[in-house]
Amino acid sequence: MSDTHGHTAAAWTAVLIMIVGFGISGIALPLALEWLFFVGLAVVALGAIVGKVMQMMGMGNTVAYQDERDPDYDGDSSRRSGTVDDERTEVPRA
Repeated sequence: MSDTHGHTAAAWTAVLIMIVGFGISGIALPLALEWLFFVGLAVVALGAIVGKVMQMMGMGNTVAYQDERDPDYDGDSSRRSGTVDDERTEVPRA
């Protein structure tokens, strides 16, 4: 993952909205208010939508992969993740 994974305005905003939604749904359970439970779930969904829109507006991480598709990829993933890549064998196709 990139060094900025989750440290963007889009990610923080989405998570905070979702936490509020889970809180609303959590309060609705002991109060037996079905409508409030579903309002909380809608707020959670809204958080996901807001986060994606903010990412598309450039306030989020634009690269979520570390391979040849990434223009800054240098092939040395062990330096970033702290692990050594295992050699992978291809599975023959039938």
